[in-house]
Amino acid sequence: MDLRIEHRSYPSLFRTGEAEERGISQHHLRYDPRFSAVTAGIHRDEVRRVEHPTPSWAEETWMEESLRLRAVTMVVPRIAAGGASAARLFGLPLPHRLVDDHLHLVTFDSGRKVARKGMSVRRHSREEAGYWLELPMHSPVGVFLDLSAELTRDELVVLGDSIVGGWHGPPLCSLEFLRTKIAQRKYLRQRVRVGAALSLIREDVDSPQETDLRLWAMSRGLPEPVVHPRVYCRLINRTVEPDLGYPHAMVALEYDGEHHLMSKMQWASDIARDEALRHEGWEVLRVTSQMSRALLERKIRYHLERRAGGGGR
Repeated sequence: MDLRIEHRSYPSLFRTGEAEERGISQHHLRYDPRFSAVTAGIHRDEVRRVEHPTPSWAEETWMEESLRLRAVTMVVPRIAAGGASAARLFGLPLPHRLVDDHLHLVTFDSGRKVARKGMSVRRHSREEAGYWLELPMHSPVGVFLDLSAELTRDELVVLGDSIVGGWHGPPLCSLEFLRTKIAQRKYLRQRVRVGAALSLIREDVDSPQETDLRLWAMSRGLPEPVVHPRVYCRLINRTVEPDLGYPHAMVALEYDGEHHLMSKMQWASDIARDEALRHEGWEVLRVTSQMSRALLERKIRYHLERRAGGGGR
């Protein structure tokens, strides 16, 4: 999946001492919301606007967080988004408890202390950072490890699947790279949890819902479903890849999000694909967030046992 980039309009940023050069009086600087402070010493200018590259999926909260990050980099050198902020800016999924308006930062200057309202800074001796859409960001590996202290094993798997998958764009890194970099760490907090999560992370996952469905199946004692099994369908003369599946039993699991139900084109495409899979002898089980998981489990077990017993079509 390509990362679709738009150039959107943002307020420009300026230091407090530059207000006069911009023709902004001290009164307007203090009381006009068009020139409010983004962080101590840095103000926004809603009159003079600039464009910055922005992911097409980004909402207003993303734009505001990126603006705050740009502002703090103007006064604090060698700083980058880290932890939950980096995850949000990368477009990675987080549990609701980590979605807030706090700005999480990392610095690689061991002697630097940063105390600013609405921000927290973690110091790292290992400098792993770069620019992503003009924003200084902790590396995906660093983000994964920092968040390992706050996420459960399954939440880490969802995060990892999104890092090496294509949910909001191309993978941020490969699974091999993620594993290799983490294996090189001599000291690692939450080593057991990180190791357990790494063993369950898979590439090519399209959404957190697919990860949740895969982990749920395993938690019920079902075999781990394959991510995107490839099935050549003669009816439409092409290879299709269900979300998840059991190739040995010819059972496909398709997760239907809201866009599947709201888009007529998507709905028609889903019907054609299901028909093609069934023509090849596959059973297609469509899954929604409202579906009874107990019923789904019974259906999966029925079809797995049926195939195991030679009860094919």
